[in-house]
Amino acid sequence: MYAGRADALSLAATMPGLARAARVEHTLTGAVCAALAAAPRPPGVPVFATVAGGVSRLAAAVAEASGARIRLGAPVRELTPVPGGWRVGPDTVDAVVLALPARAAARLLGVPPPLDYASVALVTLALPAPELPALSGFLVPAQEGTLVKAATFFSTKWAHLRRDDGVALVRASVGRYGEEHRLHAGDPELVRGVHSELSTLVSSRLPEPVDARVQRWGGALPQYPVGHVERVAALRATLPPTVALAGAGYDGVGIPACVRSGEAAADDVLKGLS
Repeated sequence: MYAGRADALSLAATMPGLARAARVEHTLTGAVCAALAAAPRPPGVPVFATVAGGVSRLAAAVAEASGARIRLGAPVRELTPVPGGWRVGPDTVDAVVLALPARAAARLLGVPPPLDYASVALVTLALPAPELPALSGFLVPAQEGTLVKAATFFSTKWAHLRRDDGVALVRASVGRYGEEHRLHAGDPELVRGVHSELSTLVSSRLPEPVDARVQRWGGALPQYPVGHVERVAALRATLPPTVALAGAGYDGVGIPACVRSGEAAADDVLKGLS
């Protein structure tokens, strides 16, 4: 899920539960079992969940519930301390939460970025009546050398995306850390490459897609190096009390991790203001 090399990523940052268990258990198997036992899933709770209508609805709901004045399309190039607060663009504010990718936040703070990112492209195919495995999807190890690094069978994974006409939606993830050159291909070439590789990977000649969409995401997935947790803690220790960092670049990917990171950042600046 990180599009990087497992031996180059921080266990404490990517799988903190397993890292804690590994400090106590004597084997990797024992650590995995202990980590799973420490966070059991209640019976009947599905492995996967999503937001009906798209994850963007979550952001929209949070924005509406906050009652805040939200301004889009307003780039900020400098963070300047002023008496009683900070100058952010044309505004003066009491405190600042930098919920930004690590590179952008580092530029505003004038410090080196604590990590790098992998860029990816998501290629979604609409396939008429394909023969697909009875799986929600699969991952492809980097040593296979394929363009596709993961695939999700939407029509199997999400009941609300199943279509009455038998057309199946399949999304493939393309791009690993250090392989950005593969994303230089045009959309038609990516679609052809993904379609061909998926046929090989599922051992079935897939029908030609009736529709396809390519979404490119530069700087998508943070690459937490070994020592990332300590490095971020040291960076935060240098910040003024009314400036905080939040987001996937620091505290983990995924919605729950980002929510926790945002709440912690808000608590930090509130303490700084008190």
